[in-house]
Amino acid sequence: SQIDLHRTENFGEYVNQKMTCVVTEANRARKNLVLSRRALLEKTLEEERKTRLESIEIGSTVPGKVTRLMEFGAFVDIGGGVEGLVHISKMSWDRIEHPKEVFETGQQIQVKIDKVNPDNGKISLSYRDTIVHPWEGIEDRYPVGAVVKGRVSRIAQFGAFVKLEPGVEGLIHISELAHHRVVTVKNHVKEGDEVEVKV
Repeated sequence: SQIDLHRTENFGEYVNQKMTCVVTEANRARKNLVLSRRALLEKTLEEERKTRLESIEIGSTVPGKVTRLMEFGAFVDIGGGVEGLVHISKMSWDRIEHPKEVFETGQQIQVKIDKVNPDNGKISLSYRDTIVHPWEGIEDRYPVGAVVKGRVSRIAQFGAFVKLEPGVEGLIHISELAHHRVVTVKNHVKEGDEVEVKV
């Protein structure tokens, strides 16, 4: 457990290698000597991490590698032993259920530094902010009077929400669903229906 930073399965590769270690235990009576290479590697990594943390600028965009996916977000290694979290709400302009809809482990991405907590060193990252906001140029793509296709994403008592593209949804008010009085929205449209609508 003291030979490297990560779990090692094959110790044969270390035979005849010269390495610097720190003595963690020396017991003359039991003729026991315990060394640690990991302790030195961790110290070096901690120094790199400190230097990296000091160089981080809030608002800057940096390359990173997705290391872990959790229900609430994705951990991303941004170099120098520093890891940050992209919260699920900062992954896409669209609503997503799980980070695996956007990322996979090992994926190389660009992230924006959102926040750095100086007390615990935790870093909040945003992937969403490296992508063009879907509402930029919205008037050109969906001018008033345009007839477009979309998919019903949600049903409410007062109408139906239609998704036109990731991050862009519109509402068909219950009064605009038909030329006659509509009592129940789900009698006219269902989630997942593709519909033609007018802006």
